[in-house]
Amino acid sequence: MKTHLVKWDETYRKQGLAIIDIDNGTIDAMDAVKASVEKAKIKYPTAWDEGGKTCDAYGVRSYAHSFLIGTDGKVVWEGFPFEGKIEDREEQLKAELKKVGAEELKKIEEESKEK
Repeated sequence: MKTHLVKWDETYRKQGLAIIDIDNGTIDAMDAVKASVEKAKIKYPTAWDEGGKTCDAYGVRSYAHSFLIGTDGKVVWEGFPFEGKIEDREEQLKAELKKVGAEELKKIEEESKEK
């Protein structure tokens, strides 16, 4: 079973979506995170936050805390993906992706061909 993030990455990456997973290193061992990434076949970057410094900096206190950052670099939504309907999160995501310009999409397409 694929998570919604894996599905979104597969569906929306070429439209400009970038997912970054930051795992709190005070909770999970790095080896466990690596195994989880391999098992789920996650292709988006996953960072192991040794000591939880990044999580602390963003005020993350419980998991799975998520941020949707818009094309302007501002936070569009913050919270827990399963509060309410996951479809609502996806609609917000789609609305932001509509703002991605043609020049940016061309660059994304070129980068995906290089891989």
